[in-house]
Amino acid sequence: MNGRHAICLVVDGLRASALGAYGNTTSPTPQLDTLASRSAVVEWFLADSPHLDRFCRSVWQGSHAARQEIPAGQSSVLETLKQDGVELRLVTDEPCLTQQPEFNQFEQVEIVEPTAEQPAERIADTAMAHFCTAAVEKLELWQADGAGSLSWVHMRGLFGPWDAPSALRAEILDEEDPPAAEFLDPPGALRDVVDPDVLLVHRAAYAAQMAVADACLGALCCAIDEIMADRETLVMLLGSRGFALGEHGSIGGDCCELFGERLHLPWLLHVCDDQTPRPRLTGLAQPADVGATLLDWFGLQPDGHPCDGQSVLPQLKSGTCTMRELAVAEGDQCEQAVRTPAWLLRQDGSGDQRQLFAKADDRWECNDVAALCPEVVDRLCAALADFEQHCRDGLPLPTASLDDELVRPQR
Repeated sequence: MNGRHAICLVVDGLRASALGAYGNTTSPTPQLDTLASRSAVVEWFLADSPHLDRFCRSVWQGSHAARQEIPAGQSSVLETLKQDGVELRLVTDEPCLTQQPEFNQFEQVEIVEPTAEQPAERIADTAMAHFCTAAVEKLELWQADGAGSLSWVHMRGLFGPWDAPSALRAEILDEEDPPAAEFLDPPGALRDVVDPDVLLVHRAAYAAQMAVADACLGALCCAIDEIMADRETLVMLLGSRGFALGEHGSIGGDCCELFGERLHLPWLLHVCDDQTPRPRLTGLAQPADVGATLLDWFGLQPDGHPCDGQSVLPQLKSGTCTMRELAVAEGDQCEQAVRTPAWLLRQDGSGDQRQLFAKADDRWECNDVAALCPEVVDRLCAALADFEQHCRDGLPLPTASLDDELVRPQR
């Protein structure tokens, strides 16, 4: 039986740009930044879909969201871990996880049902705080037996109630700003938002929830360090999907257009009791890489099939890691996005409308340069077509190096 442990902390709605470690300078996240300072930070962790069910499938199955079918006889990441004697445990406040095909692989499950009917008086009274308290209690109980384990801790996070103390929202706004928003349910989809006051109050409300998440996750990580003291434990913190805050005219969790606010997620990794500073991983990563990293941590390989993921664990071992040069996301109405270190291409389902953005300079995808760089668009479309063909044929994802123009262009 494998004696190692892993704990995955997944926060829904946690976008990379919300953390100071990823460049946020307006709303401090000191606890998460401290965690990042002793973690390997994956700079470009990109969702392969804007939907939670696809995220879970990609991680737990080890298959990219672009694959329409899972090959017959393929053992998932969770099945492979379970077959090796790794105890699989889940604690969550997200009911829809129980509908995922891999849910039954978890041997111990705790469904938390925190509620919020009004803004909390203190951060300790928020739904996030109650969830984290419940998670700590289960982790303490589960780790008492000492068996090798994977504990998956999934929090609704920014898709749960926005019950930050009202004073916290107000503190983020200046006197000349509009009053703080009073809603409790996060926005679903506000379209064509042009009023700067509407943008401001929603971003302030999100920032207040991030302050709650920062405090709660900081306390949770400290508790994990105590619970797992003297045990070989990999801890990962990651987002499962981002949250639109008006960067492209839409606000809300149901806005699924394939832009960075939805696709770019944080992913931090560290080993308990290991204080060695880690450099950033600057290549591209996708959700299937999380599953591959877990298998690697437990000394396992995918069972009888090519896994779409690439482990980033070598970064923790040697400080070097070969990462992918091409990342693909599948959206609604057959929308697609393809990302390389130098570019992001978006196209609609018909392929008639395309947008191209220079990366990493155009952080918020503001300047469409498709008309100026038609040859880049053509090369990216060809790379995307090759990727799709591999998925349709059930082949391993393409790994050939891309043209320098797509990776290191001369600008």
